[in-house]
Amino acid sequence: MDLVTKAGPTGFHYPYVIGWTGEVQSHPLKWIPRRGGSQLSYAIPSRGDYNNGVLRLRQGKTMTGRPDFTSVNTRRQWRCMDNRLCQVCACSAADAETGRIWWLLSSDSGDGGDGYTNAPPTCRGCIPEAIAQCPHLRRNAAVFTVGNCSPYGVRADVFLPYLPPLVPYERNVVLTFDDSDMYHALGRELLMRLHDVQVAPLDELSYVA
Repeated sequence: MDLVTKAGPTGFHYPYVIGWTGEVQSHPLKWIPRRGGSQLSYAIPSRGDYNNGVLRLRQGKTMTGRPDFTSVNTRRQWRCMDNRLCQVCACSAADAETGRIWWLLSSDSGDGGDGYTNAPPTCRGCIPEAIAQCPHLRRNAAVFTVGNCSPYGVRADVFLPYLPPLVPYERNVVLTFDDSDMYHALGRELLMRLHDVQVAPLDELSYVA
């Protein structure tokens, strides 16, 4: 279980979910038969390739090379979503007193309410650092507590069935779990629908700068 987070030279903690250049892997894909059609698979299958019926991108878990703030590690992002873990420190994002889950989103992202998001939760203790280190969040931070969440779909690359799966014909597409294209997709991020969402005003977090 990859619970380790890394700190930079100034003490800044790299978020647990971000990707690292040393984690990039390349594995050939193939089509396998399924009832009613075909399904995307790795040429050499491995346990844990599929989650909720979608093939997931394979990546390393070493956190080596350089941090890439433009990407997330698929397995770590999925793990945070499934287990309600903080995307920064990988500890529980649930409030110890209320059991509600802390969630930090961007106010201009369209997330929040009873919608869905690709951003894992952020624990109350990591919210100040997350806002302080991200210029966009300093301008657009929206903090919520969430009663529960449930898998909604994935962001994925979609391939044309029956053809050699060399290049996806669509990238970073939002698919729900009842979408037939799910069988032709390589999942990158799990999307969660948020339930019982309540706004947590920033002044409740008195230690946020």
